[in-house]
Amino acid sequence: MKKSGILLCLAAGAVLAGACASGPKTPGKVGQMYFSTVAFEVNGDEIALPSYKLIDEAAKVHKKDPSAMVQVRGYTDSSGNEKTNLRLSQKRAEKVAKALQIRGVPAKNISAKGYGSQKPVVSNNTPEGRAQNRRVEIEFPYPKN
Repeated sequence: MKKSGILLCLAAGAVLAGACASGPKTPGKVGQMYFSTVAFEVNGDEIALPSYKLIDEAAKVHKKDPSAMVQVRGYTDSSGNEKTNLRLSQKRAEKVAKALQIRGVPAKNISAKGYGSQKPVVSNNTPEGRAQNRRVEIEFPYPKN
């Protein structure tokens, strides 16, 4: 059975429970966490103030295992052109990665990648759906061994 990691989601708008689950919980590991707070506004790459509490929580998770790798993945909704969305999602991922570094997570342990509007968690046909798709995911994958 493939082990998955801990997945933290920062998103705009509504609850992402279910969309953020990365797999079964493993005994002795910190369980998955779900968040429902604003992280980014439309066309923006500034982290909303309430989301810093979530980044603080991610840094605390990392302190439990300082050698853990952290994957930061940025996404946008489907508005606009894909080239712009890819750049914006990369900026969002880098902002969250930088915020983690400021909180003590070593840069060498963080990878940040933007995916644009790929992999929406819900339909982009409503404002609420688009808000959920503007997100950054922080994952602590379990080691491959």
